[in-house]
Amino acid sequence: MQFNNRVLLKILELVIAIVCIVLWETSGNFSNNALIVCGTMGGFAVICGVILIGHVINSVVEKRINGLFSIIGCVLFVISGALIIDQWHDRSDLLFKESKRNALAAGSLMIINGAVFLMDTISIFRT
Repeated sequence: MQFNNRVLLKILELVIAIVCIVLWETSGNFSNNALIVCGTMGGFAVICGVILIGHVINSVVEKRINGLFSIIGCVLFVISGALIIDQWHDRSDLLFKESKRNALAAGSLMIINGAVFLMDTISIFRT
């Protein structure tokens, strides 16, 4: 395996997706749009894991498919993060203080992961 920026970006995408899943599971439901948010986190944890394994075993990962997954991941993670932040930013309930902090952290991480997917897309199409 040749360690390069794309492998590092895939590792980072996978780690952030798993951290978001752990935050979801430990703190409960973050969003009324659970289908899009959970689908994004879980689906891209699997996709990033499979593509990362492909890189590790020196398998040929088609550039266009990899780029398509990265573009879709960017869009879905930004949308999911924005939905979570939009739902939780105005809440001031004292009962949900920790849940609000975790939800905003997860939403921010999802938007950051969208930026990482964008960097991955740029690195895929530059080579």
